[in-house]
Amino acid sequence: MLAASLAMGTTLALAVPASANAQTIVSQGTGRLVTTSLLTTSILDSLPTLKGADAVNTTAAGDVIVDRPLDAGAISGLTALSAGGTAMLFGDAGVVRLGAVGQYGRANNDGSSMAFSGTVASTVVMLAGPALTRGGPVGTPTTGSAATLLVGNPVTDPVALKADFVELSASADQSAAGAQSGGYRLGALGLTVGGPLVATPVSTIRPALDAVIAALAAAGAPAPSNPFPADFTMKLTTADLQAAGLPSDLNDLPADTDLTQFIPLAVSNQITREANDYLATATAAIPGVPVGMRPALTLAITTARAIVDPIVMNLGSAFQGLLGIALRNLTQFTVNHRDVTAGTFTETALRIGLGPNGTTAQVDLASASVGPNAGPIVQPTTTPTTTATTAAATAASRGDTGTTATLAHTGLPLESQLVPWGTLAFALLGAGFAAFTLTANRRRRAASGS
Repeated sequence: MLAASLAMGTTLALAVPASANAQTIVSQGTGRLVTTSLLTTSILDSLPTLKGADAVNTTAAGDVIVDRPLDAGAISGLTALSAGGTAMLFGDAGVVRLGAVGQYGRANNDGSSMAFSGTVASTVVMLAGPALTRGGPVGTPTTGSAATLLVGNPVTDPVALKADFVELSASADQSAAGAQSGGYRLGALGLTVGGPLVATPVSTIRPALDAVIAALAAAGAPAPSNPFPADFTMKLTTADLQAAGLPSDLNDLPADTDLTQFIPLAVSNQITREANDYLATATAAIPGVPVGMRPALTLAITTARAIVDPIVMNLGSAFQGLLGIALRNLTQFTVNHRDVTAGTFTETALRIGLGPNGTTAQVDLASASVGPNAGPIVQPTTTPTTTATTAAATAASRGDTGTTATLAHTGLPLESQLVPWGTLAFALLGAGFAAFTLTANRRRRAASGS
């Protein structure tokens, strides 16, 4: 009985609110370039060269700034990390290739914070120009691109995709008043779409146009290059995707916009436009060639038109539906992902999902997080307020002395929180001791009686 009472009393005596001992975080911000479902954040943070730029201010003794570039050698060391055992994630043999990038976090004394990660060129727009330390490249992106992504095998998969982003960055901000916001930048986007689903129509159209090119050359007319490449892929620009429904500003898309959803219609439109435009150009050249060469050129164009028209007619919903399903099963390029967890706001520029709904792997590129921020530490004032003066006078009239203290984050007097718990603890200790004494007396009487 005594042991139980002592334990309970001690527990209650120590059970003051946790905020009395917890460290106050004035502000915090983290820039992290790479997060992947194949490596937890704790594992990434355990490797200094892969750790994000994590700025935490606990003392308000000065703004905390962390500028930590991603170590290229370390991330390239993850080239053995694969998604589903088939595709490497990083480097020239993998899915993700990155140019010079940076990671930055700032935690200010006033309770505000900000964070950034991504291409260094984006800092001028997103950070008002602080000079970040540049990290080395991870693999070799396409010239002029900050990031290149390659997903799918054009031989073994129904569709394969290459994406080039001019910029790739994210920022997050929490004001001193507590308002949280984020932004991202992709700059511009270029896509190359291949694989059997695309190659099937293109591989038929290309030879038909080659025959027209030969006829133009034979007639002495200018012969533009075949718009369909020899690898039977289709190249799409940001404008092509916008014509297929992508909103007009690539850097201000609704949250969780999957860029791949616009690809099927964009591919269909592009094949149709390229084929029709070329044949229209060839037809316009007929009056300018020698009369004797006109029949041969006309025949070549008519023959090509007979091949192209049925193919174009079949690039509607059936073709787009199959291509869309193949893309969804292959990958997702989710832009402007936002998350709030336990007061921490995170902006992610690009979330790459591999496999249906990212079930094989998920990689976040360019993320920035802020909060939760407790705000600036309130220091004791040297000049008491009217309320404090009145309270002190009231205490003095009761004969009380000392300083009225408050427990962090509660606003209640310290003694008003601790005294009831201490009183209850001592009451339980007293009850335990009384029970112990009573039991001992009974045992002594029983022993003397025997």
